[in-house]
Amino acid sequence: MVVKKIKNPKKSASKAGRIGGLLDYILNPESKNENEKCVYAGSRGFLTDSPQSQKAEMLALSQEAVRSKDTVNHYVISWQEGEQPSHQQIDEAVDLFLDELGLNDHQTVYGLHADTDNLHLHLVINRVHPETLKVIKPNKGFDIEAAHKAIARIEHTQGWNREQHGRYQVLENGELGREHIDTALDTARKQRQPDQVTRDHEQRTGEKSAQRLAIEDGAAIIQSATDWQTLHRKLAEKGIRYEKKGSGAMLFVGEVAIKPSSVDRAASLPHLQKRLGPYQPPIDRLNIVERGPEPIQAVQPGWERFIADRQAHYAARNAATLALRKRQDAERKQLATQQKAKRETILKGSWKGKGDLLNAMRSVLAAEQAAEKAGLKEGDQQAWKQLRQQYRPFPDYEQWLRQQQQPEQADVWRYRHTEPQRIQGDTTEPPTPRDIRAYTARIQGRQVHYFRKEDVGQTTRRGGAASFVDKGREIDIHDWRNRDCVLAALQLSAQKWGRFRINGNPEYKALCVELAAEHGFKINNPELQTGIENERRRLQQARAQAVQKETVPQPVHELSRGR
Repeated sequence: MVVKKIKNPKKSASKAGRIGGLLDYILNPESKNENEKCVYAGSRGFLTDSPQSQKAEMLALSQEAVRSKDTVNHYVISWQEGEQPSHQQIDEAVDLFLDELGLNDHQTVYGLHADTDNLHLHLVINRVHPETLKVIKPNKGFDIEAAHKAIARIEHTQGWNREQHGRYQVLENGELGREHIDTALDTARKQRQPDQVTRDHEQRTGEKSAQRLAIEDGAAIIQSATDWQTLHRKLAEKGIRYEKKGSGAMLFVGEVAIKPSSVDRAASLPHLQKRLGPYQPPIDRLNIVERGPEPIQAVQPGWERFIADRQAHYAARNAATLALRKRQDAERKQLATQQKAKRETILKGSWKGKGDLLNAMRSVLAAEQAAEKAGLKEGDQQAWKQLRQQYRPFPDYEQWLRQQQQPEQADVWRYRHTEPQRIQGDTTEPPTPRDIRAYTARIQGRQVHYFRKEDVGQTTRRGGAASFVDKGREIDIHDWRNRDCVLAALQLSAQKWGRFRINGNPEYKALCVELAAEHGFKINNPELQTGIENERRRLQQARAQAVQKETVPQPVHELSRGR
């Protein structure tokens, strides 16, 4: 699971605008994005039940805190792809989250959204305590740290998969630990990662961020440097420079500035000056190596073309933006000049004794010129709208691969950190809907998505994730913890290919072994054959014992009359 705190995008917004906008988005996201749906919602700490009344309650309590401009926090909790929490689990997760942050009694509105492959929960929490009216700072202001602790407790309580770099985990004694971070200083430095926003950008583009380049190539140089000139020279060989800025310093990779402390704790100016002496700028002119875009992984098919297309797209957008801004500035200046000349022409001369007529002329002229400005402004707004339509955000790397008709490579990129739970056949057979008892098929592009029949009226209409997806040569299983789902996918695979191979984590493979022994599925994995045979023998023995128990006469117990 992943948790993020969403910053207030418009700090000048009123409390009514901030609270009203957030609650409207959480409960009715389709008003801003037609593909985003709220599939479940709830609330805590209110006297009323209707959304409008709760909005009024939260605003009224927020206005009691006259010294605080923004009293609400907005968090997003995301489950991993394929994980589908029940309504009860959503409510329990909210309780655990509020408890860890110490906000149990506070007004909270939450909604589960399904617009991506990962279900995610939006929470808006009013930090004003309903009784004391004090604005609470969760965990003394370190609320994101408490949020990560809450995520660890939710994962442990509900059995969800931990993130690969999860900050906390529940230890065997029930306490929270950070063993993967606190093992040793060197290990901690090796595991240092860019911040979450930067990692999200890397996920979208497949390109190493400037922060990652500085961590990978600059941290070791900074740690080993013995004097300032050596530091400057070796950093320049990696395309990095270290400059003093005010009372602190900045690292630059190209023209991108990075805080030294985000690369290594020892990279801050006070730390370096303690070790190397007062800051010294480079004595000689440095030949700073120019670095181009670098992929996160060494082999990424078509990535160079993706980056080139992306750069060309945004270069064209920036050029079009600059040209439009210049044209509109020129049109505004031209209109202002024309209007000024018109006013001077009409109002020149003597108006002595004609004050009323002068005022009337000024009024008519002002209205006429105001209409001209309004027309120009409307045209400007329409031009910006057309520009945004023409230069929509460039697709991320995965989407781009799918647009290039490379779905297999897109899946490789998508699942590069974790192996998908998948069934793979020997041939590529076009996906066709098949009725498998409790599941119904829906064709979506070149794929067939299978949903539970009991959820069709809700899940498909609201954009929920499918239980498993037939992609032709393979079947991806999202709801792999559900035994019935895996059985249905195996039945589909047996009908398509007869024999097939399974890929996934050990828990998923163990379930497939049980089902293969029970139903006779032919799995090609060599490493699973012993397990299937052992499970098959165990089932045969269990059946034999059951038959024997039914056929052997049971002793008759009589109640004799005592003498």
